[in-house]
Amino acid sequence: MTISFYSFRTIQTMRIININALTMGTTGLCETFIPNSVYTQCIRWKRKPIWLPTAKSKVFRVPKKPVIPMEDYVELKRLYNNYRTYMTSFNAYIRQIAKENKTQVNETVVNELTEEDFKACNAINDEWNAKIAKIREIRLAEMREKRKNIILQSILKQEQKQEKRKIRINELVKKVKEESITFITAENVDAAIEECLTNIVNHNRALDVEGNWHEGKYPPIPLVEETQEPAAIEQQN
Repeated sequence: MTISFYSFRTIQTMRIININALTMGTTGLCETFIPNSVYTQCIRWKRKPIWLPTAKSKVFRVPKKPVIPMEDYVELKRLYNNYRTYMTSFNAYIRQIAKENKTQVNETVVNELTEEDFKACNAINDEWNAKIAKIREIRLAEMREKRKNIILQSILKQEQKQEKRKIRINELVKKVKEESITFITAENVDAAIEECLTNIVNHNRALDVEGNWHEGKYPPIPLVEETQEPAAIEQQN
């Protein structure tokens, strides 16, 4: 098992020779370093969660220290020292490559690339703005036309409303003029009084379903002449 683990580490070291600076930062953090992978670590418990305290029955328990044979201990120590040496060398190599790449960067080239990228993005932005401007002009023209139609319809409705109002007012004025013939004025007030006195209307009657009038029980009171005295009026009553 130890030899296979060592071979696996060697294969990993051979795979990440051409690696970038971002991977170099995670080299010393991951226990199982695999390029282009996500580092995960699973923690499990069998009998109880790890955040619970020690059981009362095991507070004073002293675990037995495992006894490792000397030959195995020497071999494990040798393998661990080799692994640590390889990983230290590998980290130093990665740092050296990153430093060389950093020093080889030319500022003029970077500025030119940045300027070209800005020009390309600006051209794309101008193209988008032109398309949006055309769409906006079409939309605004449609909105203006729609608003114009709404205003014209509103004006027509107002004119029709005013015309109907004028017709109604003219009819009302015409009706009032026709009825004004029967109005009592200062000129015909005497004639109206004489007509009322001569044509006495008895409202004490009713009309049945067949159209017959039924006179009331009490006849209308006759008019009293101004020349009669009050005593004569009482005798008549």
